[in-house]
Order: sequence, then structure tokens, then C-alpha cells
Amino acid sequence: MTQSDYSQFICRTIALSLCAITFICLPGCVTETTGGLPGPAPKETRVKAQLELARGYMEKRDWIRAKPPLQRALQIDSASVEAHVLSGVMYQAEGEPRLAEGHFKRALRIDPENPQALNNYGSFLYAEERFNDALVPLSTLVENPDYRARPRAYESLGLTYIRVGSTTKAISAFRRALELNFQLARANLELALILFEEGQVKEASQHFFLYNRVGKPTGRSTCLGLKIALIQKDENQEARYRLSLNNLFPDQSARCLKTL
Repeated sequence: MTQSDYSQFICRTIALSLCAITFICLPGCVTETTGGLPGPAPKETRVKAQLELARGYMEKRDWIRAKPPLQRALQIDSASVEAHVLSGVMYQAEGEPRLAEGHFKRALRIDPENPQALNNYGSFLYAEERFNDALVPLSTLVENPDYRARPRAYESLGLTYIRVGSTTKAISAFRRALELNFQLARANLELALILFEEGQVKEASQHFFLYNRVGKPTGRSTCLGLKIALIQKDENQEARYRLSLNNLFPDQSARCLKTL
């Protein structure tokens, strides 16, 4: 089972930190100030500036340069959930799972229902093949009706259920994902594969059709197309999928033919 890629970051602008000058008024005097530097920017503004800088580097996969602004953001506000999440993503990319998990857990201690933290921690655990652990943040994430990527979260949950052998729960997760967004390619393909294996060929064919409308051919999808064509006795489609397997996915062709 191939693994989905999770994390894309958007680069914007870099804000400057400002310095402060303190003026002391002596008793009996009227002090008037002109010019000078403004006071320091609010903490939220300074943290946001550092995070925007870090995201810019992370978008370029420049992890070394992303680290200092993330560290500065946490120095300004150690309770910044986003700073901890981005730090977790950075350390995960650098192959430091212990440090990555520490930041993800810290983010969730600060805000246990934060969607960004739940999504990235679930993705991290899936990548580490800790599938039972991944079910915990992902199951929490899908319960948030306001999460804008909720269909994808259900899709991820379904993939995780497959990895722990819970086929029935995987079907439910994929169906819920497709109720929210019927154009999810991976959910359609995985559901079609499961339903076909359970003998529900008609419904499997429907999801396979939807997958072909929005997804790209893979060895697994082409093999499924061949199996469906054989059952439906569609010789034209059978010939088409056999040709595609041989030409596009020769490494998977023999394995597919053994399952026919």
C-alpha cells in the first residue's frame, strides 16, 4: 500500500522587529518627544513574521535556514501551536522522529483539538508505520465539522484502518469522505478495491469509474479495471487494460495476472 504525502507550505513576507526607547519624565517637567523609533511590535506580529519566514524556507525544503526563525518564534512565544507543528514537520523531514514527535505532542498539549496539529501528527505516525497510534489523532480530527480538509482526513483515516486490518471501518471512512467530496481519487480507488474483493462488483465498478475521471492510471487501478472487464465480459476493455499493464506497468503485470 503506497503512502500518501501530506504537508505543503505557503511563503509570504518577512516583517522587521522594532526597537523601543524609554522616556523618563522628571517631576515638575513636561517632556515632549518627537521622532524616534516606534515601540516593539506585538508578540503575535513578531511570531507571525518568523513563521512566515520559516514557511518560505520550508517550501523550498531548505530545512537548515528554516530552523532559526522557528527557534526565534518559540523564544517569543513558547506556546505557539503553529511554531511547534512546523518544527515537528521540519524535524520529521530531517529524519529526527524523536524531536518531531516532541513538538507535535507539545502542540496538542497546548491545544488538543487543533486541526493542524492533529493532521500533521497523524501523518507523522502513519509515516512511522505506527498505524494504531495514528488512528487516535485522525479520529479526533474528522469529528471537527469546521475543518476545511475534512474529506481528506476521512480518506487518511480509511487508509489507516486498512493498515490495521479494519476493513469495515475503512469502508465507512471512505464512504464518509466521498459523501463530503465525491471526487477524491484515492478514496474512490481504495473503496473500489475493497468492494470488489467482497464481491460487490457493481458498486466497485461505480467507484472505479469515478476514480478514472479524477485520478491517473496506476498498476493497481489498471489491474482492477482488467478484473472488472473480465467479469463484465467486455472484451474491448479487457484488451485495453491488458495492453496498459504490459506497456505502462510491466513490473506489476505478472503479479496482476496471477490474481485473475
